[in-house]
Amino acid sequence: MDLVAPVTGLDELDEVVRAGPDLIELRLDLVDREDHAVLADRCRGLPVPLIATVRSLEEGGGFAGDEDDCARLLAPFLRGARYVDLERRFRGLAPAARAAGCAVIASVHLGTMLPLPELFVLERELRSYGDLPKLVLAPSSDDDLLDLLSFTHAAERPICTSIAGTAYRHGRALLPLFGSALAYCAAGRPSSPGQYTLAEMRELMRLLRSGRT
Repeated sequence: MDLVAPVTGLDELDEVVRAGPDLIELRLDLVDREDHAVLADRCRGLPVPLIATVRSLEEGGGFAGDEDDCARLLAPFLRGARYVDLERRFRGLAPAARAAGCAVIASVHLGTMLPLPELFVLERELRSYGDLPKLVLAPSSDDDLLDLLSFTHAAERPICTSIAGTAYRHGRALLPLFGSALAYCAAGRPSSPGQYTLAEMRELMRLLRSGRT
C-alpha cells in the first residue's frame, strides 16, 4: 500500500515533498493554470513519483472543460508522471498516456454507495481502459462500509478504494488492510473532505497492523 499526498497549489509543493509520501498527486484542476508551467518544471527530477490528475466538477473537482482541454492540462506532465488519473469521461486519453510511459488510474467518485454486484460491474468497466481501478464511494451505513470492505478484499488486484465524505472516514484507514493499493492523505491542504494527514495515517497503519502476521 502506498500513501498518496495531493498538491493543490504551487505554494505547497515543497511542504508535500518534505512530508515524504510514496506518491504525490498533482491536482491540476485545483492548481492555478498560470502556475502549471512552473509546476511542470519544478516537478522534473523530484524524488517522489507523480500522479497527474484532472478531477471534474461532477466528481468533486474543479475542472469544467472537455476532453481536449483535459489533454492540454495533462500534456506538460505526462513525461514525468508514473500515473495519469482518468475519469470515465476522459477514457479516450488513456492510449496517449500509455504512449508517454504512464500507467492509468481509472477513477470514479460517487456521492453514494452501490450494491456489491454493481461495484464489480463498475470495476470491470474501469479496468477495461485503466491499469488500476479507483472507486471512491460514500457509505451511509455500517452495512455499506462492510460491503465496500468485502468488495476490496475480493476484487482483482490491483485495486484502489476510498471513502467520500466524512461520515465514514475511518474506512479510509481500514481499506488498505483489505487490499486497497493506495491511501490518499493530506500533507498540505486536503484535496477532499475526510482525508487523514500523512502522519495520522502512518500511525493508524502502525497501530492496526501491529501483531498481524
